Amino acid sequence: MKITKDDERARRICSLALAFMNASAPIPSSDIARDFYPGLSADSFRRAFSRDRTVLAACGVVVRERPHPGDESSWSVDEASSYPDGAEIGAMEAAVLEIACQPLIEDPSFPLAGELRFALAKLTRAFAEASPLRAARREDARPLAALRDALTEGRAARISYRDARGRESERLVAPYAFFGLRGELYLVAGRLRDDGSVVEGGTRTYRVDRMNRACIVNDLPVSTPPDFSVDDWRRLPFQMGETTAVARLELPDDREVDVRRAAGANGTFFSLGGRTIWEVEVSSVEDAASWAVAEGVIPIGPAELVEAWRRMLEGVTADAS
Repeated sequence: MKITKDDERARRICSLALAFMNASAPIPSSDIARDFYPGLSADSFRRAFSRDRTVLAACGVVVRERPHPGDESSWSVDEASSYPDGAEIGAMEAAVLEIACQPLIEDPSFPLAGELRFALAKLTRAFAEASPLRAARREDARPLAALRDALTEGRAARISYRDARGRESERLVAPYAFFGLRGELYLVAGRLRDDGSVVEGGTRTYRVDRMNRACIVNDLPVSTPPDFSVDDWRRLPFQMGETTAVARLELPDDREVDVRRAAGANGTFFSLGGRTIWEVEVSSVEDAASWAVAEGVIPIGPAELVEAWRRMLEGVTADAS
């Protein structure tokens, strides 16, 4: 599915709202620019952030500037003007919510789909009945609920996991974060010993639908490492599995900002002869070639990736003719 500029802005505004609502201190302008407006000039950032603050205010999250003499400005939520105690909602607003939330309800990579359905059922009866997709994935609900509870309560979880080769094992883990990719939900978790100590280098990514069972271990508290960031573990579509190659991709000028945003913490960017090159680990050459075609970037190595990319381009050209 193609992501439009409106989609990107909606995601950014939601991310801004969550960041400000969860912040324990004002957020510096430089952090906001780096995390939410990468690639924009200072003037473009100020204009875009101003427009987004207007939208946030319309949604009930009023963000105010907190100036510091001799230092850059910081921003925080004006709690007195935000978070209204209640509001009436009419039929039109309920219909808009129904349309806006339907993709999340049907998205298996969204961990709060059940809770969202119950909340929306209070507004419209359309969500009172389970969708076929929800019913089809009911077997995933119990492991997911246990993992989500363990994460929010800061407790360990014991899981029965089946890897990509079909091998099953029992593991004691510390849940750190969820993320979604290509319609699947993933958990990043640290491996624990039976005594609750963390296995050094044992943090892994697990597909939730490969968990046969999961239960919370209430008497074993855990915490997320202070330097943990889910972006360090969020993989691109061609990175799910063991690394088989290191790709080198040339980024056209008009694609660099979007590709850097999609890359997150994956790979390394550098300049070579006036060109921007991205070097990144790859698990599937075919998937990487398909991604390169879709994103408009040019593989320059290794040879098998370049060849796969050319084959796909020829196929696209043949289909269009």
